[in-house]
Amino acid sequence: MQYFSVKTLDGGELRLSKLIYGADSLGDIAKRDGKEAAFEMVDSYREKGGNFIDTARFYGYGESEQIVGDYMQARRAEGQVHVLTKGGFPDLDDQFRMIRYRTTREAILGDFFTSYDRLRMKVIDIYILHRDDKTLPVSYIMDTLDMIAKTGLVRAIGVSNWSMDRIREANEYARSKGQAEIAISEIQWAYAYTDFARRADATLSIMNPITEPALYQQYLETPIPVIAFTAQARGLFSKLYSGEETWETLRGGRDAYNCAENKAKYAKILEYCEAHPGVTATMIANAYLTCNKLETGLIFSSRTKAQLEDTLTSADFTLTPEEVEWLDDIDIEKYL
Repeated sequence: MQYFSVKTLDGGELRLSKLIYGADSLGDIAKRDGKEAAFEMVDSYREKGGNFIDTARFYGYGESEQIVGDYMQARRAEGQVHVLTKGGFPDLDDQFRMIRYRTTREAILGDFFTSYDRLRMKVIDIYILHRDDKTLPVSYIMDTLDMIAKTGLVRAIGVSNWSMDRIREANEYARSKGQAEIAISEIQWAYAYTDFARRADATLSIMNPITEPALYQQYLETPIPVIAFTAQARGLFSKLYSGEETWETLRGGRDAYNCAENKAKYAKILEYCEAHPGVTATMIANAYLTCNKLETGLIFSSRTKAQLEDTLTSADFTLTPEEVEWLDDIDIEKYL
């Protein structure tokens, strides 16, 4: 397993696995197969060296945090397994369009203490906000996060879907006040290209290093650990590689990735696999992130043991910097 580090509020570091177990599906597994089956999924992940779980107050309307809390208690895992949870999820309609932000001080603090009660940990490892609200000054949001930091109930704070300009402004403000700084950023990023228009949620921060390199360059200039969500593009490349689906039969939201950019990227994956027997599409797509120049961990979600095992094949697989650059060198025009 590969690891990365996140600075803590007390000046220390958390050593976290780059493959991050996305716990949004654990509640569904527990309902389908029983709580112990959900626990065994996490056990299997830990056997490969995994030690980092991602959840949120919003996931499963609380079921995800509840089952994570149950696991941490049942396995006495605090200190061995690190947990990130999130609050401040906005109100969205059924098309994931913004209705209203939930970034008032009352909403953020309420979400934090609800998560704390559900998880039942002495200290939450990382607490981050789902969205930025640019109608508010960063001072207001950072003052609120500092209130959470000063409770002593969290080790590090971060944000999700913030622009780098806002992160820089926020941390400059925090330093000027001697307050907690943003230590980690969660954004949408995968080897697969994500079309902003098709994603339909304008509040997201999406990394596309090849076609829209500005954000990637900003992260290179202001190094901060990155957590990538939707990192496997809903299993796009693994479904194509296994033959379960074709470009014409993509389903489960994967049809949104049917474009020239991703056909060019998949061609790169096939070329690499042909030259390296035993390597799979999943291994390449994951290693593109875990071996990137940016310090990156990726969230994955598994609803079956087979899906989990497929992801964990990449636990120790690495790409060289030159191979990552080679994967980025695609011929989009060929597939238009």
